[in-house]
Amino acid sequence: MSNNLLQVDKLNTKIFHGDYTVDAVCDLSLELKEKEILAIIGESGCGKTMSMLSIANLIPQNAKVVSGQIIFNSKKLNISDEKELQDIRGSQISYVFQDATASLNPIFTIGEQIKEMFIAHNCFSPNKAKESASKVLELVNLKPAQKYYNYYPHQLSGGMNQKAMIAIAVASKPKLLIADEPTNSLDRITEITILKLLKKLNAEFNLSIILITHNISLIENFADTIAIMYAGRIMEKGLSQEILHSPKHPYTKALLDCLPKKGKELNAIKGSVPNLAKLPSGCKFHPRCPYVMEKCLKDEPDFVKISQEHSVKCYLQ
Repeated sequence: MSNNLLQVDKLNTKIFHGDYTVDAVCDLSLELKEKEILAIIGESGCGKTMSMLSIANLIPQNAKVVSGQIIFNSKKLNISDEKELQDIRGSQISYVFQDATASLNPIFTIGEQIKEMFIAHNCFSPNKAKESASKVLELVNLKPAQKYYNYYPHQLSGGMNQKAMIAIAVASKPKLLIADEPTNSLDRITEITILKLLKKLNAEFNLSIILITHNISLIENFADTIAIMYAGRIMEKGLSQEILHSPKHPYTKALLDCLPKKGKELNAIKGSVPNLAKLPSGCKFHPRCPYVMEKCLKDEPDFVKISQEHSVKCYLQ
């Protein structure tokens, strides 16, 4: 029997804009084991967030998951059943949004917002919920808890608000945490602090994590596996060390070449991420690819298996 906590097969999400439709997520397939940390990496606009919002059923009103299958914790989910997905979301799947300050309610204290999670999902009494909220504040290193419990979001730094969002997310002891750019706009030291916190929660609570990021330099010692996204598609996926040290897709190589290296000039990927409403034919990366061939212009390649855990969507393999 598979030990996958999450399995997504050929998930497709469309966004409807008046007289045209955007294929925001195309044939998304991925697996996530229990206790595993998966990093979804790509430039802004590549479909990372929309893919994860589709799994959590948090997509905008003008979007729809039109096909595909999601199996979570050995149960096939009905992607059109809002009630079923709502019951799972928050209790078994938690989502940490990119802008913590905007996601927190400004008129309630941090402690009260965590307390509400225990009341909503665990049916705790107010006193027990407050006690549990204080323990979670300690867990995410907002100490002393009695101090931070009474703080409002505007009284905290960006990093502290992100810790508060993580506290809310893990209050119900979910099996899966999706963290969308949790270190965005934070300084390097705070970035590392947040990733260490997520790693600690992963180890202590057997928490599976999907981390969305555009910063490939952050995840070498953090993620177990990596999926590279471009134009709403996964282009390469595999074990972290294989992807980082033996990349096969030109886009993955280009992302890694953008990292600063001692004694070398910074590189940039030529061109820009395509408009999802006007995608090129064939391989969606071909207008920016230095290795483009004639067949890349016409037909989109299938996945090629490089090793047991490593697959790539490219004709070069």
